[in-house]
Amino acid sequence: MNTPSVSQRLKKLLYDHLEPHQASWLDGRLEVSLEPPSGRDLFLTYTLIGRKLPDRQVAVPGVPEDRLWDYLGRHGIRLDQLARIYLLSKALERDPYYFIPKVSTLVQVADTGELITFLRFLPVLPHSEEFAATAVDALRTNIAPVFDAIALENPYPETLFDQAQWNQMYLKAAFMQRDLLRIIGVEHRGNARLARIISDYAHERWAASRPVDPLIWRPVGPFIDDALLADMKRLLESADQREQRAGFLSCRASEDPRVTALLSGHALQATYASKPFNWEDLTP
Repeated sequence: MNTPSVSQRLKKLLYDHLEPHQASWLDGRLEVSLEPPSGRDLFLTYTLIGRKLPDRQVAVPGVPEDRLWDYLGRHGIRLDQLARIYLLSKALERDPYYFIPKVSTLVQVADTGELITFLRFLPVLPHSEEFAATAVDALRTNIAPVFDAIALENPYPETLFDQAQWNQMYLKAAFMQRDLLRIIGVEHRGNARLARIISDYAHERWAASRPVDPLIWRPVGPFIDDALLADMKRLLESADQREQRAGFLSCRASEDPRVTALLSGHALQATYASKPFNWEDLTP
């Protein structure tokens, strides 16, 4: 038996939630968009979905270890979003050579809601790796929901962003005061360059007497050098308990004896031994 494609699986879920007249309308729009392929009609259909289909929650089946259903369910996909992702997946399966550039153009002219849908559900699209440049370009936004759609709880950046792109995203998330715990792959994508960037950013904030989110230090542990050693001392001596714990967890992630020596005799040693804590415990 052939494994159903992404679009086939999305279609089943989508059409289970459509009224007959809605399904008929969508079938007609798919036909004019795909047979023959038409970028113009794809754009029009993607936009019209927001007017023709309701913005309501979709009941996603709870299937153990099903990555597609798990992702859609965790992100609370809505009916209009599901229809748009189905449309794009169908087009990209139908004729990727023709539709990949058309989808890239579509995203450039999409409104905020349409762009959020594309970015948030980009990981489930066929040939999603072809849209890395589009995803990186979205990082330029100062619209928090658009930025969050690609940066938070989205596995796409961890897998497909290069080091410079990842570092740019992480620092901007801190600058925009987003929830850094919701970025996927922080430990995996940590690097020496990012550690230095975080240190420079913190020094700029400290010099201006501005606070630094303690969670920003999460990736630095394995990359603590001489400069960062001084930062760790500052954190461990801070009157702010969250900063102390950030320094403690960062130092624990280092294999440098000079770094681990900072923890010797620190009060948090006994605290951690009796009740271990992690980065999730540093939330305000």
